[in-house]
Amino acid sequence: MINQINKTISAVVEIARGMATIMKHFFREPITLEYPEKKPELGERYRGRLALLTNPDGSDICLGCMTCQKVCPCVDLIQIEKEGKEVKEFTIDIGRCIFCGNCTEACPKGALVMTKEFELADYSRNTLVYDKKALTLSPEESEKWKSRT
Repeated sequence: MINQINKTISAVVEIARGMATIMKHFFREPITLEYPEKKPELGERYRGRLALLTNPDGSDICLGCMTCQKVCPCVDLIQIEKEGKEVKEFTIDIGRCIFCGNCTEACPKGALVMTKEFELADYSRNTLVYDKKALTLSPEESEKWKSRT
């Protein structure tokens, strides 16, 4: 009988503690965002979608040195094909990328950057394999990213 009374008192105390916590937070400003309508403010060093920068004349900055491919911890994530001194193919599987930023730090020319774009979800894994055309930024966008570094 005493055990049952102790359990009841314990339950009432725990409910009261929970209600006190609710009342404490009830009068505070909410800290959650209404996500699709309001986007979060990202930090300066946020690492989002990878992108290739271009020169002001529209030519590629990437030399195809494959340094990014060598430092990437995800094997075969970055594929580069060169034809002479020109980079013919440059593909990255964003679905497998861990967004570590090693490739951007290792690039000797600074041709690869991580943008602040974070909404990368898609219904098919095949659409997450970005080719050179999907990765390349316009000269105007490239200038904005070059000025940040």
